[in-house]
Amino acid sequence: MSKQSFARLPACVCVLLGLSTQAWAIGGVNTPDPLLPPVAGSYMNPFADHAIYSGPGILVDLMSIVHEPLPGAVRTPVGPDEVEDFDSSLHGQATVNGMGPFLVEMMGPVRTLVLNKVGNTTGTFDTEMLAMSLTGVTPLGPLMVRESPTLPTLGKTSINDLGGGLYHIDSFFDVFTELSLDGGQTWMPSQSPTRVNLCPEPASIVLVGLALVGLAGLMRRRGN
Repeated sequence: MSKQSFARLPACVCVLLGLSTQAWAIGGVNTPDPLLPPVAGSYMNPFADHAIYSGPGILVDLMSIVHEPLPGAVRTPVGPDEVEDFDSSLHGQATVNGMGPFLVEMMGPVRTLVLNKVGNTTGTFDTEMLAMSLTGVTPLGPLMVRESPTLPTLGKTSINDLGGGLYHIDSFFDVFTELSLDGGQTWMPSQSPTRVNLCPEPASIVLVGLALVGLAGLMRRRGN
């Protein structure tokens, strides 16, 4: 079943983000629910461009993406491994040929594989994103993002028992994605994989981060 970033924020914006996003510096989440995928946090790469896609006459830059697994996952044992099917939401910003940034909101199904998970509540597990298909609409039209059908999106997840009914979950994926602006007729692969880490998601911090990324984009355009 297995398929085997360009940090461009100005220094002043990174300092502001660092002062207001201390939670992002702490990996993982604490939760009373040890089941995967973790729904207590979000997968983020907040300080860098999330992914860059290019095609004939077009350049799309996804920025400050927050990707959240939603409750209601279906977990299927496959031998010693666990396959997880769930819906997820993604929000952040994008520029298209330097225009924007525009708000991006997407939703869709995701499938992940956790090796040797069956029968183990805690431990460290190799993981892979087997499929992802997200759709959304921007001011410039529809947008689709999928996990690469040819390149593996691999990761690792650890679950530790903190006692008192709490668990600490750390997780990351190195995600290869493709983007379509024509309803899936053609796809543009990302220029490189993106490392996303499981982090807490205070709502106010996310809003501040998105606002500052927008400010960074404006500063970059004015500096050109």
